[in-house]
Amino acid sequence: MRSYLIIIVLFSTIFLLEAQETYIDNFGTVSYANNDGTANWAGNWAEIEPFATDDDPFGGFIRITGNRLRFSFIFAGDEQIQRTADLTGAATATLSFDWETFSLEAGETIDVQISSTGGAPFTTLASFGNGVNTTDTFTQDISGFISANTTIRFINTNNDWNQGNDRFFVDNLQIETFVNMAPVITVSGDQHFCPNATNSILVVQTVSITDVDDTELDQVTIQVSTGYQNGQDVLTLTGVHPNITDSWDVVEGRLTLTGPTTLAEFEAAVLAVEFSSTPPVVTGLREFSVVLGSPLFLPETGHYYEFVPSLGIRWDDARDEAALRTFFGLQGYLTTLTSAIEATFAGSQITGTGWIGASDNFGTGEGEWRWETGPEAGTVFWNGNQTGAVAPGEFAFWNNNEPNDCCSGTNGEENYAHITDNTIGIENSWNDLPITGGGGAYQAQGYIVEYGGLPGDPVLQISGVTRLRISCSVITNRSKTYRVNN
Repeated sequence: MRSYLIIIVLFSTIFLLEAQETYIDNFGTVSYANNDGTANWAGNWAEIEPFATDDDPFGGFIRITGNRLRFSFIFAGDEQIQRTADLTGAATATLSFDWETFSLEAGETIDVQISSTGGAPFTTLASFGNGVNTTDTFTQDISGFISANTTIRFINTNNDWNQGNDRFFVDNLQIETFVNMAPVITVSGDQHFCPNATNSILVVQTVSITDVDDTELDQVTIQVSTGYQNGQDVLTLTGVHPNITDSWDVVEGRLTLTGPTTLAEFEAAVLAVEFSSTPPVVTGLREFSVVLGSPLFLPETGHYYEFVPSLGIRWDDARDEAALRTFFGLQGYLTTLTSAIEATFAGSQITGTGWIGASDNFGTGEGEWRWETGPEAGTVFWNGNQTGAVAPGEFAFWNNNEPNDCCSGTNGEENYAHITDNTIGIENSWNDLPITGGGGAYQAQGYIVEYGGLPGDPVLQISGVTRLRISCSVITNRSKTYRVNN
């Protein structure tokens, strides 16, 4: 019997996200740049008022005095102050501060508001004053506003404060976040396999799933991420797993295991997944990505990908929405496809045609195609129209006679890249379209988000890879035919 080396796929570094972070300003120093917590604010306090003392913690109607932020004699809507914190990756967030109202009459109020975009719209969390003068502590869950631009604002939206001794004070302002620690998976499996119409093989030989702050998991996906043969290759969950629902997606080549259930039950299910393939079987390497979550994993890049359906979405809206998405602390961006393997993977195994992160609208002129998102942002990969050329060392996969800047009514409007519908031209290839997309088969079905490779991304171990080497030899003598492993 021939034995084979089992390769255990491990990451050298496991990054555990801190369970708790705090953004604090105790106003102990007369400065709008104070950082008194364990995490730094995204910027300073920004003060807006119609007088020369704008953005001045030392003077004006909004200032820091007596180790507190003070509001005095302010006009409705004219004076306000705000500060932003990057809460990306947080599971929950709580805002708290000490406050005091003094000599505020009926109709004289100050509002605390919040925004997840860094600007409008703002949501009012509470109003203070209106003839009630007291001292207290405000605390509220703001988990619904978690983003990279979570912004807290104090503003008077009611009557003018007409008396010089009208006062509102804020102290010990804090945003406390809890970051759910990412689970960890390790898998092993490197085997040879000679498939036929009746046999199958387990794709994972050992698995371990751990999580320091959770005992259950919602979902695990197993995908044929390399070498997938649509229509022949199949992943099947065998055995009885009462708390897990399985679903096979033939386009993505992915088996989804859905709970929630315990980590041990997911481990048992992963070990029970079998691969089979019906003739004609294509020999070569099959890689299987086991991911704790729904995005797909590509071993060649080490990145995660997901298609977000959004019929008719504009390219710029897709870009902005992708940037707001996160996956276990990894920042999302409109995908950048920089190799044939990545382009084929995105085009063939991510359901739906849609926008990718390329444009020729932001460079030096028409025909200079560059990546506008992700780690490659600013990189020129193509120069010219359909007769142009790929930039040295770069990659492009345009459809026949693309990019042609065609048929949008006015030349120069087709400035945004889109994966072409598979009924048109070269499968998985790209087309240039106007920012609003096209009609019929050229209409955007959504966009592809990629996670990984950006500065500040955590190092995670939420996926593992196993391999099957598909290889058969046929030996024939006078009476029998044998199919054997190479």
